[in-house]
Amino acid sequence: MSDFYNFVKNFFSTDECVDNTKYSAVGHTFRFNTYDAQGIYWFYEGDNFTIDIHDVFIKKEIIHTSFSGLDNFYSFYSSYLVTANGECFNPYQNLSSNSLYIINTKSSKNYRFILHKNSPYLGIGINFKQSMIDECLSSYKNKVCNYEDLFFNTSTIINRPLERIAKDILNCKMLSPAAEIFFESKAKEWLSITIDSFLNKYNNPISITDDEALKNVANYIDDHYATSISQDTLEKISTMSGTKLKKLFKQKYQCTITEYTQRRRMNMAEILLLNSTLKIQDIAEAVGYSSHSKFSTCFKKYKGFYPKDIKKYRFFIMNRD
Repeated sequence: MSDFYNFVKNFFSTDECVDNTKYSAVGHTFRFNTYDAQGIYWFYEGDNFTIDIHDVFIKKEIIHTSFSGLDNFYSFYSSYLVTANGECFNPYQNLSSNSLYIINTKSSKNYRFILHKNSPYLGIGINFKQSMIDECLSSYKNKVCNYEDLFFNTSTIINRPLERIAKDILNCKMLSPAAEIFFESKAKEWLSITIDSFLNKYNNPISITDDEALKNVANYIDDHYATSISQDTLEKISTMSGTKLKKLFKQKYQCTITEYTQRRRMNMAEILLLNSTLKIQDIAEAVGYSSHSKFSTCFKKYKGFYPKDIKKYRFFIMNRD
């Protein structure tokens, strides 16, 4: 087995699970159940990358302060979070559903993240070796000098395209050799989208003034997501025309204003479903929906399951031990 395999085995202090049926059989699956978390860690190791899946339920709040040893294998880690509830520091990242999570393994001395209790964490990520990044950027050395800029400055604008790749990986049940070819193509596509988005931003930058205005709009939505916000209000906040606001907002956040608002509502609804005893109808109203069915349909669209299912899942986990 590889050095990375042994690194993972030592980290979880357990043997590989041989009866994996949930994810691709060409990868390795480790099941664990500790005081603060339980779930699955799956990974597939290529020549210059490793794809992994964290499928975990956080039982107690986790504060992690080190990725000691990971820098011996990889340079950058990019992960699409299907669902999560936490924060990362240095630099700050909100670990929430439908977001991207980035780690520079070479500069993680002051790294720290917090995952909150009673919440699921499902992330599909790729660890990239420096050699793979260097090869893909060989034609753009004059435009991409700082790899941190490449990954961190695109993290908020490539959610949508990486969501598709992440779900392709999540649902892959191919066998060898098709699976190996598939995973390599997905790793290259993931990195290609990151590079293309950075270069597009480099060639078509949003002005500092407009960027600050867009942040104000997003912050306003974050604080007032449960109310009906008029387009006119957002235009006044941004001091932009409706057409310009819609165009630049989608360029910056890779989604429409309506989609951004719905994602914010569904993320908060998920937290309430997992951490409160409120009825689903009450939670729907708390995040801005008077219609229970409309809320359930929207929740299914963004989370992949219905609100009633997450309630059942929480009850099962809380009463399992």
